Amino acid sequence: MTPETHVLLLDVDGVLITPDDFYGAKLFREHPDLMRDFMGTSFHSASTGRSDLLEHLPALMAAMGHTGDPGDFYREWLEYENRPNVPMLDAVRELRSAGWRAYLATNQEAHRTRHLLQESGLQGITDGHFASYTVGHRKPTPEYYAEVTRQLSLPPEHLVFWDDAAGNVQAAREAGWTAHLFTGVADFRRVMGL
Repeated sequence: MTPETHVLLLDVDGVLITPDDFYGAKLFREHPDLMRDFMGTSFHSASTGRSDLLEHLPALMAAMGHTGDPGDFYREWLEYENRPNVPMLDAVRELRSAGWRAYLATNQEAHRTRHLLQESGLQGITDGHFASYTVGHRKPTPEYYAEVTRQLSLPPEHLVFWDDAAGNVQAAREAGWTAHLFTGVADFRRVMGL
């Protein structure tokens, strides 16, 4: 693997962002059936670019008994999870200084993607993103990996991918990517030659 021939693709949650708890997980504990339905319908639609998540939040909030502005509700959600994995961000900066191009490869909708880039600092360590809302597909569907490969115009084995979800890693390997299960920064640094 060399920065001249390969590109680094990074999952976000559990890799670059590592909060003690996710707001979505908290809501799942409080409202399991409601959140299961919301994630499978409204969030899926927004995270594949078919709708705007903020349009779906008033109904979710009403069903949960929440009042107030949907934008404020979502800002609270985003800030709750805004915990960058600083040692990992530092490692990615080192790789970029050595010439690597790095992109986010993540299941996200538009508003959180902007928040991750601007508020969590991910814009400063990446060359761009392949958030699912722009790709039109989510990991681990084969279509996600095929579309990212097409957009990068590189042999799939030159895409070096890190994700903390084994299913996403396996699907990436089946697509021909050089995929690694993220278990921590020390292992990442070792494999990437830092």
